[in-house]
Amino acid sequence: MKSIPRLFPTGLVVASVLTSSALAAASSGHVDFGSFEPPADQQYVEVDLNKARLKLAATFTKHEDPEIAEIISNLEHVRVNVIGMDDANRAAATNRIEALRNQLDQQGWARIVTVREGAGANVAVFIKQADDESIQGLVVTVIGAKGEAVLVNVVGDVHLEQIGRLGERLNIDPLRELNLKPAPVES
Repeated sequence: MKSIPRLFPTGLVVASVLTSSALAAASSGHVDFGSFEPPADQQYVEVDLNKARLKLAATFTKHEDPEIAEIISNLEHVRVNVIGMDDANRAAATNRIEALRNQLDQQGWARIVTVREGAGANVAVFIKQADDESIQGLVVTVIGAKGEAVLVNVVGDVHLEQIGRLGERLNIDPLRELNLKPAPVES
């Protein structure tokens, strides 16, 4: 049996690797939405595509739509949650999304779109930028008037003008409906 002092350096290395991985994930465009309990009789959709699944999707798409294949190959993660809301879960879902928005604001994410339509849609879109101004992540939060909450997180080399096409190709309505274009550069 190995003694504790001999295992300590190995444990220290493992701990430092895990800590650096956690710090790297925290600095990326990834946002943990947590888990959701599917409502009993409401709509519930969860899409969770990691790098390997996105690479597979890019491979299948390459011949049909090379532009979309390139967009997908630059992504690391895509997560979409659609949760049907009724009187039983509306307040909890709304509070959870508002807390997430506050957390993103506090973590330095840039809120680039805010829409509030009275009793209608309530939308916020955030981006996480690196020091070189490249976009590492995109988060879309929607509290819909039709009784659904939507959360979207796209992680990787994200180009705003390509988000709508990506949403169309992956059949993700909140991304499809976004018409984000970068502001023209003044000279």
